[in-house]
Amino acid sequence: MIIAIDADSLDTAAADHLLYELIDAVDQPVVALTHMVSGDDRPHVAVSLTSAADLADPIRAVVADRNVGLAVTRAGASEPELAGPSRLVRGAYVAAVEAALGTTGRVVRWPGHEQAHGVLPAAELRARCGIDQLEGIGGVPVEDDTLVDTLDFLRPVRRDGRLVLQVQPAADNFLIPFELQHQQNCCTDH
Repeated sequence: MIIAIDADSLDTAAADHLLYELIDAVDQPVVALTHMVSGDDRPHVAVSLTSAADLADPIRAVVADRNVGLAVTRAGASEPELAGPSRLVRGAYVAAVEAALGTTGRVVRWPGHEQAHGVLPAAELRARCGIDQLEGIGGVPVEDDTLVDTLDFLRPVRRDGRLVLQVQPAADNFLIPFELQHQQNCCTDH
């Protein structure tokens, strides 16, 4: 089952907040992603959750009093259930399709995320945390024995059905995740 929600989140921080609320409500293993929604007057972020369990009722309870678009796809169904304002339904539908295809999305939860602690060789990080590929930003090489300081926080991206963790150089010949837990806003004074 895939449930996608467009709550018109202006940034990934707001979308992450919504995802954490949803994850707490379902208490089931999920793959949770954020999805950029463009094509209208203001780009924004939608979210999706994929699970083997039926999460529709607890998710609907969390978003019941909110103005959201909702797309629910169930295995074997010929089309998704859609609800909400059309502009937000469009964003939810896009997120549901991206989640189903595995083509894109920023991954917030996945099986293995809880193992992302400490400094690990790249090969062990892939095996332990369910990451398919480590990609060095700017062509930085990543060998199996390259040490990666997880900083206890990973945000891989989904690309062509694979989880790809982008990493960058840090002090002491370590690599660290490209997306840090506490981002500093860039260009906020422009």
